[in-house]
Amino acid sequence: MADSRAVNFPETSYGIVKRLQTIEAWTAGVAQRLGKPSLSILDFGCGTGDHVTYPLACLGHRVLGVDVHAASIQEASRKYRLPTLLFRRAEIDELVMEGARFDLIVCSEVLEHVHDPQPFLEALRRLLCAEGALIITTPNGYGAFEWLTSLQKALTRVGLHGIFRQVARLLLGARSVASAAREESVQSVGYLNMDSTHVQFFRIARLESIFFQSGFRMAERRARTLLCGPYVDVLFRVLPFEQSLCRLNNRLADAFPFTWAADWMFLLEPREKSSV
Repeated sequence: MADSRAVNFPETSYGIVKRLQTIEAWTAGVAQRLGKPSLSILDFGCGTGDHVTYPLACLGHRVLGVDVHAASIQEASRKYRLPTLLFRRAEIDELVMEGARFDLIVCSEVLEHVHDPQPFLEALRRLLCAEGALIITTPNGYGAFEWLTSLQKALTRVGLHGIFRQVARLLLGARSVASAAREESVQSVGYLNMDSTHVQFFRIARLESIFFQSGFRMAERRARTLLCGPYVDVLFRVLPFEQSLCRLNNRLADAFPFTWAADWMFLLEPREKSSV
């Protein structure tokens, strides 16, 4: 079986490496439980496939990456071509109508964009095989990312955000041009749909209730990062030991209470076998 460690990208304040490592570990557990060397996997909301979809296919799993954003799917199809990997644009209801079934579904950073999350999760439930599993990642609605995003919007309204950007560029000095190019590159890697905004701001109790009402039980959960979002991202890049800071940020998320994390990861299993 191929090894996704060949897929090399640096850690960020958003814990993208930690997320992949967690997803890979949970995927291996599902494969062991089902007694299958490889799984049929749906990555719904795959974006351009860089950080989850393609690495899972490199492990030998049969992966379908689906997104509602056509430009993201076009970019993913252009960049990644493997016999076990397909990309397509589709809505969740289309997959249900087609009778698709998967051993594992990954839905990362999607739920916060869904106006009515319970019917959406129920649709994902219908796409799962009887003994399958669902991996959800979503921001803490009252964690660092959401608070800092609100702060950025407030500072932009009063004209202060631009000043902070200029200060950051001065601090970066000769690295400012390279950093600006890197920032633009990072924003475009993983997804192209920059217009999609959060409409849900979850607390853990509400998420657990929605999971239960949608027919799932929580098998495992893990915090992703403690701090991420506007200003933190720039601060990490300004300092010369960015990767060490990112790894510390990941470890602190595990050490502090779960409700303090900026982003959460969940492994869910059906409470009962689907009758669909």
